[in-house]
Order: sequence, then structure tokens, then C-alpha cells
Amino acid sequence: MKSLSTLEVRHKCQNCDLRADRFFCNFSDPVLQSFYSLKITNVYPKGATLFSEGEPSSGVYMLCQGRVKLSTYSKDGKALILRIAEAGELLGLSAAISDSPHEATSEVLDQCQINFVRRLDLLRFLQEKAEAGLSALHQLSRNYHTAYTQVCSLGLSATVGDKLIKLLLGWCESSNGGNGKIDLKLTFSHEEIAEMIGTSRETVTRLLKELRERDLITMEGSNLCICDHKRLEEAVGTRVRPRSQAVTSVTRSQ
Repeated sequence: MKSLSTLEVRHKCQNCDLRADRFFCNFSDPVLQSFYSLKITNVYPKGATLFSEGEPSSGVYMLCQGRVKLSTYSKDGKALILRIAEAGELLGLSAAISDSPHEATSEVLDQCQINFVRRLDLLRFLQEKAEAGLSALHQLSRNYHTAYTQVCSLGLSATVGDKLIKLLLGWCESSNGGNGKIDLKLTFSHEEIAEMIGTSRETVTRLLKELRERDLITMEGSNLCICDHKRLEEAVGTRVRPRSQAVTSVTRSQ
């Protein structure tokens, strides 16, 4: 993670080297100039809250660098992480367009550079610039797909173990991994992983231990290795059980 002294802030959109196809601001020069005139650039520290669930929308947040966690909370304070926003995403877009309260709370995970655009300025910008409107639709479509995938994983998985395995497999897809051995950088705590699949930290710790004992994953510090992508896929729907227990069971049956 970059510190305040090393984060290189890009103020001028026209000269920014961070833009990619998935970035909301990846416009042609005339549209980009219009966007530049609307945005307010800020740097947010880790742990900062951009907006909270239930608050009215004042605008949107264009994430240029860093990551932001989007979560929803029950009345008793139980959290469910909806997704982790990456650079290029527009946060608070749905609430801004529909003029409705934010459906999630956004918390900065790394130090972030974020461009803020006021709600009325955004709506006028989207109405006047078809290119920007289409980009906003792409953002909303990706958000819908992410939510759909999460609902399917949480609602259709038979066990918490299956939910965890599907989460790991999803990380493999985002890292462009193949079907064999895949190395991942684990940047989330067990508590945060638990909030992604709707369980407890203790359960996540136990399940990761059992996956290691089945030689499905290895872990060393923040480095997590999927030993065999196909074997991990085939483990969905099977009982996650340490190899030592399986051997004991076979011995007793003999």
C-alpha cells in the first residue's frame, strides 16, 4: 500500500496514465475535458468513509487509485461485504441517478485518489454526453452482474465451505489464472472474508485450515496458492474434511 508521501496524484485527466478500458473516465478528448471541469480531486486515507448506507446522495466518487469496500449492515451490526471496488469504478452511481439513499457504506481499504462530481453536474453531463452515458450504463451493468453472482453464491451454495471455495475461484478469474496452479495475494483479513460470505471469522479460519489439509491450497503469510484450479472446482459440493479425519474413517471401516 502506498503512503501519503509516495502516492502520485494525477490532477489532469488529459495527461493521466492510469486510464484503461474499464475506467469511467476513458473518454475522447472533448468529453474528457468536460469531465475534468466538473471533478474535484481528493486523497482519502485508509479507513475513511465516503458515504454511509441510508444517506442521501450528494454526488459520485470516481476511484482513480486504491480500493474501496462496499458493505451493508443488519440492525444488530452484522456486516456483509457486497464487493471490493477497484480503480476505474464510479461509486454511488445508482443512488445519484435515482435520487435515492445510498444502499451501502463505502470504506477506503488503501489510500485512494478519488474524483468527486456533484450529483446535478453528473446528471447534466450524462444527458449532454452520450459517450459518458454509455459508460455509466456499462458501470451499472457490471455492478448488476457482480450482485447477481454474489446472490447466486450465497443463496444456492449448500454449505459455507462451498461459498468460500467459490469466492477463491472468483479471485482466480479476476487474476486471469489458468486451470493449474494459481498464486494469489491475500489482501483481506479472515474477518473481511467472513463478511463476504456471511459467516464468522472462526469458521473462515477453520475452513482455510481444512482446505490446506486437503492439499487444495497452501498459505504462507499473505501468499495463497491454489494448488490445482480444477481440483478446487471439483471440491464444490463435497464435504470439506481434513485428510487425517478421512484416513481415520477408512481405518475404522476396515
